[in-house]
Amino acid sequence: MDQEKTYTIDVDENYLEFIRRVIADQPDREPLRIVEQLVEIVGGEVKDRLYDLSAVASEKRLTVTLRHGGKRIDGRLILIMGDNTDHVDYYLDGDEWVLTIRRDVPPPFVTRHSYK
Repeated sequence: MDQEKTYTIDVDENYLEFIRRVIADQPDREPLRIVEQLVEIVGGEVKDRLYDLSAVASEKRLTVTLRHGGKRIDGRLILIMGDNTDHVDYYLDGDEWVLTIRRDVPPPFVTRHSYK
């Protein structure tokens, strides 16, 4: 059975510490490294605003959700995230923007080959 674990950002934790803690807790970390890089980029965009960061992880996927106020993140950045993950959603929910990044483990579009 694929059990999920929910993570929330600690009060004294920044966005990089949070995502690194979440990824370190996963059995298959390598496919999730791109999520760390994307959270680092997005975190830089919202670091001076109020934001909330959470994640849900299972053996099959990692989903990171960022809620923030203020102006919208550049749409080109959202498109780049979509090109490098399995699913990205970004929408306005009341006064907050909600960004969801999902990475499947292993990614379905990767084929591993062994070369001699």
